[in-house]
Amino acid sequence: MNTSLIICLVIFALTIISFIWGKLTMATTSIIAMLLLVVTGCIDAGTALSGFANTNTIVMATMFVVSAGFSRTQMVHKLSQMVGRVSKGSFTKVLAGYVLIIALLTQFIQSSMACFSIVFPLACAMCDELGFSRSKMIFPIGIVSISTVSTLPLGQNAVTYLTNNGLLESFGYTDYAFKMLDLMIARLPSLIMIILYAIFIAPKFAPEKPVIEISDVAGKSSSSQKSLSNFQEVSGYVIFFGIILLLLTQSFHNIDTWIFTTAGAALMVAFGILRPADAYSAIGLGGMVLLYVGMLALASALTATGAGEMIGNAIVGMLGGTHNGYLIGLVFFLAPFILTQVMMNVAVMNIFNPIAIVTCQTLGCNPIGPLCLVMIGSLSAFMTPMATPTVPMVMGLGGYDQKTLFKMGWLPSILMCIVNVGWVMTAFPAFP
Repeated sequence: MNTSLIICLVIFALTIISFIWGKLTMATTSIIAMLLLVVTGCIDAGTALSGFANTNTIVMATMFVVSAGFSRTQMVHKLSQMVGRVSKGSFTKVLAGYVLIIALLTQFIQSSMACFSIVFPLACAMCDELGFSRSKMIFPIGIVSISTVSTLPLGQNAVTYLTNNGLLESFGYTDYAFKMLDLMIARLPSLIMIILYAIFIAPKFAPEKPVIEISDVAGKSSSSQKSLSNFQEVSGYVIFFGIILLLLTQSFHNIDTWIFTTAGAALMVAFGILRPADAYSAIGLGGMVLLYVGMLALASALTATGAGEMIGNAIVGMLGGTHNGYLIGLVFFLAPFILTQVMMNVAVMNIFNPIAIVTCQTLGCNPIGPLCLVMIGSLSAFMTPMATPTVPMVMGLGGYDQKTLFKMGWLPSILMCIVNVGWVMTAFPAFP
């Protein structure tokens, strides 16, 4: 075990302890962790600072500005009134509406952050308008945006099965092959379960009041501004819904997301919908951007030093030579699920896909189920802010600290494990 790997694991452990301890803000902790990783040589300065230029970081920051501008328009107020009348003041009905909308969006937009960014301004404004707790609303829609991405074979996901078949061929394991609908069949029960959980159960575990200072989408100073002119009002609608349209049609125009979200943010200020000071305030919303940048550095270090792969191999080593299909499935769901809480999901899949194929090849079992579970586990990162930019947004907007996130996340984690392992290894048995 090399020195860099040990140092990386120690910094990682101290970061988690600081998150739970709560004496420092999570943004402060993540930046300190990033600096320690550079000073100790786990990563170089270029890798550490690349998080500031990461396209997800830019999209996150600029969507905060766009959302802050949109929240100043009258549409949010009018929509809130309409939903209030339709729902007759029912929090569950309002939440169900947003959960279903975001579950639909995630089938067309392959980014949980983009989908969450579309919905959270409306959800936050609705809570403020109708007197609901934001803390009860944000986690349910956040977990749906993360866990349901690309369940149906639409867009890029329609050809994911070909990528998996290519992996199997590269290992010379051609006895089995994915069909186009296999991934949808594997993930559909989980999608239904997480939607029902988000609507009916998740709010019961969420705090009534924010645990940490909640982030204000509109910015505290916006209330002192004069109302928008007709031109500014219409411009706000065009910018916000134009970005949504571009997100929905990205597979056709192939314009990078950060380009049109940055353009939208600039136009919000150029047209006077937001003052420059409010735009700067929105970009720094709750320290979420700094938190994400620091966590990108830590995830890079875990990958570069081999710490992530070491953890993965150790977990899979528990399998031994078992021929119990459900135990095999359990390991290949749990291992990526645990690791994806602290590493980027793509990196986790790249670690475990080869391990799953080689293990199944050695055991002579069907790799379809284990590979499906690797994907499902890797796309279920909602317990820490390290794996996906959506989680820092959820934490800031809902006012959650790390302990609260664990309290809200343990039950859906168990349910996802039971539902996914039970269903997938029954639909695609290891030893047919």
